[in-house]
Amino acid sequence: MKSAPTIAFDYRPSRWIGAAALLVCAGAALAPWLSGLPLLARAALSLAAIVFGAYALHRFWNPPFRRVAYRAGGWALIDAADEEHAAVLESHAHLGVLLALGLRVGPRARLRAMLAPDNLDADTRRRLVLMLARAEIVQTQ
Repeated sequence: MKSAPTIAFDYRPSRWIGAAALLVCAGAALAPWLSGLPLLARAALSLAAIVFGAYALHRFWNPPFRRVAYRAGGWALIDAADEEHAAVLESHAHLGVLLALGLRVGPRARLRAMLAPDNLDADTRRRLVLMLARAEIVQTQ
């Protein structure tokens, strides 16, 4: 009998996704200036886009967990202090070259990991996709 596969990788945010998010934030800040709104409304909307965009990018670049692991005992997330937390896989999706994982630790702590070719090596990605597909097949039977 084979043992359960172990998959572990360091999670760092994708530079590609971060650059795309930065472009979206810049477009959102620019959009009010291309409308016919009053000057004060354009300034307020631009400022709101910049503030919310900066907050979202800060959260994206500083994830609460630094390592993701799947072992025989299930999913685990390791934080910056090297403390391990048991996690539950809430969702996953394979979207072209992107792999999205939604992991939950307790009632509030979550990690929404977007894995792109620049932040996960090809072999680990392949093993993770196969493991998730196999788990999906087992759940539907």
